[in-house]
Amino acid sequence: MTLIARGGSMNTLGNLASRRNNNFNLIRMLAATAVLISHSYPLALGHDAVEPLSDWIGLSLGELAVITFFCVSGFFISLSRDRAGSTVDFFTARFLRIYPGLTLVLLLSAFLIGPLFTTLSASEYFRSGETYGYLTHNLTLFSMKFQLPGVFENTPWPGINGSLWTLFYEVALYILVGALGALAFFSEGRKFAGFLLCYAALYVAFKCLMLSSALLNDFHRAEFFFRWSLPFVLGMSFYRYRHHIAHRFIGFLPSAVLAACTWHTPYFFECFTVAWTYLIFYLGFATHPVVDRYNQLGDYSYGVYIYAFPIQEILAHLLKGIGPASMMFLAFPLALVAAVFSWHFIEKPAMAWRRGLTTVLGGGMDTLKTRWARTGKRTA
Repeated sequence: MTLIARGGSMNTLGNLASRRNNNFNLIRMLAATAVLISHSYPLALGHDAVEPLSDWIGLSLGELAVITFFCVSGFFISLSRDRAGSTVDFFTARFLRIYPGLTLVLLLSAFLIGPLFTTLSASEYFRSGETYGYLTHNLTLFSMKFQLPGVFENTPWPGINGSLWTLFYEVALYILVGALGALAFFSEGRKFAGFLLCYAALYVAFKCLMLSSALLNDFHRAEFFFRWSLPFVLGMSFYRYRHHIAHRFIGFLPSAVLAACTWHTPYFFECFTVAWTYLIFYLGFATHPVVDRYNQLGDYSYGVYIYAFPIQEILAHLLKGIGPASMMFLAFPLALVAAVFSWHFIEKPAMAWRRGLTTVLGGGMDTLKTRWARTGKRTA
């Protein structure tokens, strides 16, 4: 099956982004499934298990999926900021997309899965501060916890909800997009170019320090931020310059060659990420009537992503010695059922609150501004 961009191969990403039909729902779903597949190895075999692709390109299938999530987010979160009526509207939309589903999976983990699978007694479990700290830390995203007291301690990879670590970086980058949008960086070319130059300078400086100094082992979070912000910023750049980027497969080839030339060098990740990002946007806008039908189902990728890990841990606990392949085949339909429920009964209904919540929050912000202005006049 050949996928072609409707309207001719000379279309730009800007032309195609203005249309509703694209393949990004499917791409995100495939990425979420890739995370499930990748995690099946350590969750079934332990920390030393070699995940798919790791020996081949030095990136696991799960890491490839995260690159995919972040570059797609960079593009469409920037689009969302451009279309949002206000900064409050933008952040309201982001909150409603992330937090209802996240809150549900955390509550289920802490108050259903935890009591069922903990080695502690029910009274010990519910008296433990770790049980409630799990909720508060993970809802703030800043200092996330991936264990509940006594839960899945004897599985090959102890813990629960281990895939949620990406949400901190995702939300941090949402804040970056919101700030840039508020300062008109997307509408003014020089401002955005200045942002890219500053980001590139910081990235290169940190990369050089990381390559030359062992001290940076202590800067784990900074290293992760630069690593995963790169595909996101590339997605932002593809959005900002979308009208200048042609939708042609041939555009992918130079970056693919560069990535191949830097294989086994310290710069492979950056070159590969550029090539992969271009390929994802080529495929994402290479629409076909058959693929278009998938968009009518719903966006189940987030649900699969957040529910797969605890489901896989349950399987590892109940089916001792389960192999990676068996875990994949059993976990995927269960995660999909959870994702379908989450989308239709939690995530999609929550997003319908956007206008009302924006009005309430916007009115509250206006009230605060008025009070500050009056206070300033009184003290002047």
